[in-house]
Amino acid sequence: MSDVIYDVYTFTDYRWQLVKQFQGRHQKQAAIDFAEHVYREKHIIAFRVIEETHDAESGEIRERKILNRKKVDQLPNKKPPAPKLAARTAQPRSTSTSAAAASDGPTTTAEAAPLSSRGKQAIMMLLAAMALGAVALLFVLLDMMGTVTLGKGTLGSMGVAFAVAATAGLALLATAPDERGMIMRVLSQLLSERETGPSQAAAPPAQPAAPPQPQQPALEPEFEPLEPDAPAQPDLVHLDADDPDSAVTPERHASLLGVVNGFVTLARGWIAKLLQTPGAAEENRLTRHMSFGIHLFLAGLCEQAAKLKQWALHEQKFVLAESLGQVFGDAPSARRFAGNFQEYLAEPRYMEMYQSGLSWNGQLEDGMPAGPALVERWVNKTDGKPVDNVTVMFTDIIGSTEFTQRHGDKLQMELVQAHDRIVRQAVEDHRGRWVKHTGDGAMLAFQSPLEAVRAAVQIQSEVRVHNEIMPLLPLKLRVGLSTGKPIKAGEDLFGSTVQLAARVCALADVGQIVVSEAVTAACQGAGFSFVHMGSRSLKGFPEAQTVYGINLG
Repeated sequence: MSDVIYDVYTFTDYRWQLVKQFQGRHQKQAAIDFAEHVYREKHIIAFRVIEETHDAESGEIRERKILNRKKVDQLPNKKPPAPKLAARTAQPRSTSTSAAAASDGPTTTAEAAPLSSRGKQAIMMLLAAMALGAVALLFVLLDMMGTVTLGKGTLGSMGVAFAVAATAGLALLATAPDERGMIMRVLSQLLSERETGPSQAAAPPAQPAAPPQPQQPALEPEFEPLEPDAPAQPDLVHLDADDPDSAVTPERHASLLGVVNGFVTLARGWIAKLLQTPGAAEENRLTRHMSFGIHLFLAGLCEQAAKLKQWALHEQKFVLAESLGQVFGDAPSARRFAGNFQEYLAEPRYMEMYQSGLSWNGQLEDGMPAGPALVERWVNKTDGKPVDNVTVMFTDIIGSTEFTQRHGDKLQMELVQAHDRIVRQAVEDHRGRWVKHTGDGAMLAFQSPLEAVRAAVQIQSEVRVHNEIMPLLPLKLRVGLSTGKPIKAGEDLFGSTVQLAARVCALADVGQIVVSEAVTAACQGAGFSFVHMGSRSLKGFPEAQTVYGINLG
């Protein structure tokens, strides 16, 4: 069975980020809805939903993109560079600028507008201030050196006077923004000419450049670019049109069909051999009884494959139905059998043929997987030898499914462990045998009906103690018993005795023990109080069965 995870990625801050994961195939729509919701945010440029499938059988991890959207044609992979100062456009002049200057409009450092008369005056004032400053510095130096004698301090006084004049000129320029702007523009033009050379400076001003187009780099390497015309991934295959949860990948479907082909080849070879076996065929075709035996064998063989390959139930039913449909040419009947074959397993003869498929080791005997001896027993409709009287007990935890849904698998496991501990102790105390787990309970066997009843009473008593001590982990248990001569196959038991014990267990309520009439008769005079519950019509029994409850006081 495949595990599926849906990853939702968003593109923001110039990179892809995983924002959320959804576990399970049923979460596909939830992942899509979440991605659509996040996409409404202004800072989200794009999103994509990736389906990640882990094949438990092969260990392979496969990914496919199931949804992708973006608000732009190309997604950048880095932030755009900060604009350089040399490329920045000068701001328009303020409203206080003279009409002559304002008419020039915005300019850049690479191009200069013609100077107005006021601009020329500003340049001349700057040059004059610089000259006065130079003269002032010269006078001060001469006075300090004493090379010119015009009276002590005369040159120094003149230098100070020139310096004051130069400072006044510079101050005037500093407080006049229009003149200051013109001076800065001229200086910038002069510097630009020095850097680019006279020929470039003398060239006519270039036309305004077109706005830069945004870069179109490739996406970050963590994702392949999405091609708009990329072929779509194949859809899932539904094994059962009426079951929305039966979808598998095309690869999984092909693997299941491979097993089907193997089963069909085996069955057809077996049928060819059976057509030569007396009693198995008539008029060159199998009898209905022999065909039914092959149905049961393939059901057991399919169960074996399901355990080895860890198939889900819908995969197991698909393989069985497809195999039988191809072998016998009746697809509707094959599907009905695949969905309900467990109902036949209460009959010992049927169970034997099913068990032969469940335990088949791949070896053929006389060209047949079931072996001549089993085929002979099946054809002659003979049962196995019954064992001595055995009392069969079933325990059943009521409401285990609801408990699991409410409290989770961990507490459910603790509940089952508490059940097993109580039941196994009673089996050990009263010389019983644990036969098998039944999912929500257990099947037990006792040689003595009296010991079986005592074990049942002990089990319900211990359950009450458990519920008093652990009220948050309540064990709701019912018990049913029947006495007879079941059929033994390996360590398991089959037959009407087993069926009756299971049916009377289903009649019991929480904390109750229900037994068949044979158990009551075997325990007379043992001190137990039985309550007559009347005659009940039970599935699989043509006559009504009288049942009793044990009064636990």
